[in-house]
Amino acid sequence: MRNCASLASGIYNSSRMDRELTAEELERYRRQMIHPGFTAEHQARLARSRVVLAGVGGLGGAIAYGLAGAGVGHIAIVHSGGLTESNLNRQTLMKETAVGHSRAHTAAERLNEFNRFVQVSAHDAPVTEATLLPLARGADMIIDARHNFPERRTLNRVAVMTGKPLLYAAMDGLSAQMALFRPAETGCFECLYPDSPPDWDPFGFPVFGAVAHTIGALAAMEGVKFLSGYGALSDTLTVMDMNDYGIRRFRLQPLAGCPVCGKGSV
Repeated sequence: MRNCASLASGIYNSSRMDRELTAEELERYRRQMIHPGFTAEHQARLARSRVVLAGVGGLGGAIAYGLAGAGVGHIAIVHSGGLTESNLNRQTLMKETAVGHSRAHTAAERLNEFNRFVQVSAHDAPVTEATLLPLARGADMIIDARHNFPERRTLNRVAVMTGKPLLYAAMDGLSAQMALFRPAETGCFECLYPDSPPDWDPFGFPVFGAVAHTIGALAAMEGVKFLSGYGALSDTLTVMDMNDYGIRRFRLQPLAGCPVCGKGSV
């Protein structure tokens, strides 16, 4: 693991460096700010931060709640399509009255109600380079909470093209995993998964809400650490088995000749 304090000075847009915390914000975040070593400057860095979150289902919704609750200043949500009844066993940002309505806009509305100090923008649009690139250029982090490999690869390409870290989280049944990709140090998603499972059905895998929420909370904490500059960053793929609560870690490393982050690629 690498201490992320050394990264803090390089990830913040200079136009946002004058963002000061109000007395109300200091009171809002007081309980996390009493953690030893977590200072008002760490909190201010969160307030200055911008993230692009692709996916606000069960997993992405948990990440969004964690980031918004911690005080991340701006969250751009990218998610296309409306809410269905079968989404509601896990998607805690949603509500029954929103069935048939845009999930991106419903999530933004709920997050704005949850924390008035956080700006949330909704983009009911497909996860494509055309959608992501304008948002990613001004962001400090891209978050992949999608359920299919084509979109994950698109998010990875955009992260590499814009030089942004990619926070990845996924789950399937009782298994879940998470990684923070920083291509120069860890390689990228393509390095870890150069091939897609041929039989993967993005709408056919089992989903327990509690599994999605657990890995989503862990991913949100990794995002908080990176964006605030506090704590140690993971350089592994963390894999959790919620059946026996086993945890395995696999070291991330660049793949020689990677077509995305390797020399001569994008």
